[in-house]
Amino acid sequence: MKINLILLDSSLELVPKEIASHPAVIRNARKRNKKPEHTILDISLHYHAMKNLPNWRKRGRPDIVHLALLMFLTEKVPIKGEVYIHTIDGKIIYVNSNMRPPKNYNRFIGLAEQLLLHGQVPINDVNPLMKILNIKLTDLKSKYKIGVLSEDGKKVKPEELCNLGENWLLGVGAFPHGDFSEEIKGVADEYFSISNYKLETHQVICRIISACLQQLGWP
Repeated sequence: MKINLILLDSSLELVPKEIASHPAVIRNARKRNKKPEHTILDISLHYHAMKNLPNWRKRGRPDIVHLALLMFLTEKVPIKGEVYIHTIDGKIIYVNSNMRPPKNYNRFIGLAEQLLLHGQVPINDVNPLMKILNIKLTDLKSKYKIGVLSEDGKKVKPEELCNLGENWLLGVGAFPHGDFSEEIKGVADEYFSISNYKLETHQVICRIISACLQQLGWP
């Protein structure tokens, strides 16, 4: 039993040039001795600057990605298959399923900045922990069927997702507000819902992992 996971429309990006000169962005960058455009967009730091960006309510939440990776990758039972991050600006990031994400949020941000600036982390490692792939989301369709978790999807029990097979890639939204992008809607083979309630990203992942572990007898 292996679960392949992709975080979709993830709120993970560097500060865009349009707001790099905003005082809030410059202030945070100076504290960290970095160029503004080399820092991660974070609504808790850049709220006033972000209000000038298109689709701003869906952006600037790298903490969602951090928590989701912690939830999935720290599971000891070997049910983790391939792991990817699809970002809000269309990047596809491969994540080594053996990666142990830093539990400290600031350390994760440093890692994410390095990734987005240099294309992989560690920079010169032949087996990187994370790497930006030169592909589009549609390219993953040649390898997987893509099942997207959505409150409007077909109602299923979480354990049913554990038994879909390794040719399925389960997509979970990793953004705070709004709907999936047209890019996501164009590749989804199926939409699934595992609750009558709106769940946060890490809650969806937790329910799926728990259902799979229950099937395995809670090893």
